[in-house]
Amino acid sequence: MTPQQAEVVVVGAGSTGLSATYELARAGVDVLLVDRRNVAMEAGGRNPGGIRQIGRDPDEVPLMVAAMRRWHGLAEELGCDLELTEDGYLWVALTEQDLEMQRGLAVRDAAHGIREYALDRDQVRDMAPAISDRIWGGLYSPTDLIANPFLVARGYLDAARRCGARVLLGTEVLDLDVREGRIYGLETSGGRIETRTVINAAGPWSDRIARMAGVDIPITACPNQFILTEPMPPILPPFLLISGIAVCRQSARGHVYIGNTNAPGGITGFSKATNYDEMTRTVTNILKIVPAFRGLNVIRTWVGTIDFSPDDNFVFGRVDAVEGLILASGFSGHGFALTPILGQLLCELVVRGETSLPVDAFRLDRFQRGVAEKAGHFAHQHLALDATPGPCPGTTPGP
Repeated sequence: MTPQQAEVVVVGAGSTGLSATYELARAGVDVLLVDRRNVAMEAGGRNPGGIRQIGRDPDEVPLMVAAMRRWHGLAEELGCDLELTEDGYLWVALTEQDLEMQRGLAVRDAAHGIREYALDRDQVRDMAPAISDRIWGGLYSPTDLIANPFLVARGYLDAARRCGARVLLGTEVLDLDVREGRIYGLETSGGRIETRTVINAAGPWSDRIARMAGVDIPITACPNQFILTEPMPPILPPFLLISGIAVCRQSARGHVYIGNTNAPGGITGFSKATNYDEMTRTVTNILKIVPAFRGLNVIRTWVGTIDFSPDDNFVFGRVDAVEGLILASGFSGHGFALTPILGQLLCELVVRGETSLPVDAFRLDRFQRGVAEKAGHFAHQHLALDATPGPCPGTTPGP
């Protein structure tokens, strides 16, 4: 059988891979997308759709600002409804240290044109009276967005195909053909594909794909569990973020989505089974913050797998040791919001050889340079909920 050929093969049909495929096809590149299952089967399709500017790593902020500009015009560009709404994000502070850190982030992000407001406890409860007084305050970003991740995935897939992209679903990558330090093709369950460029956007499987080329990526796969409850009257206007415990939002129909913030150090692996101990721990903790959820019936649970890196930042760019291999993985639970700009930057890297925004901070070789692991802004804080908040110092005025 004659092998297929493509200028670029994208491995992984999550949000990043789909975005890259669309951008490349739109630019006239002969691109082929490969996935062993279907589109958006992991974090790209099993997340609650949050698009946050709030709490970003400093190196991510310029990318997030650019991504927001793309999000606002994306539905029209792709020709479909993404259920995009500007609901905002409320990130509650569980400790005084949280609150001080949030104030600093509000000042930092203002320099990039991002509107965020550090709120005291009373201001948070004025906004969302259902939140208990166990918090210290919070950071509110009124312009953060929510989209339907399944509609985003389908929109990118359909638009990519209209632009000429080829898509092979249900096709597993078995090996990469690397000779003398460069990519020559892939062996798949559907046969050989000849190419000189592979974009590895395989999420929690990206380390396995990279090892086929003799490259090590420090990725840990972690299950991220979600709960959907029966509907209740509206009590949460914005998307609620509770550091290290849960993300939570209420749909227009009143259903409550609750997701844990599992990370390395907790449960790892690819299991899709509901972990009732973890679910109970998440629910127990969130009830301390939103006691009004008590008594709600859970009508559905699901699990997606997140690809975590040691420093919670993604791994992006060319690999010096293997010509033609480009990495885009390790998004650590916050890659969906960057979807439009990631595809654009990957396309620029292929077509122009450089990107319009700085991405050197995300290169793989940062780990060889000894970048330390970090807990990030959203580290586990279960024990902080047992503390009694003291007087809340003054904060900057709210909106």
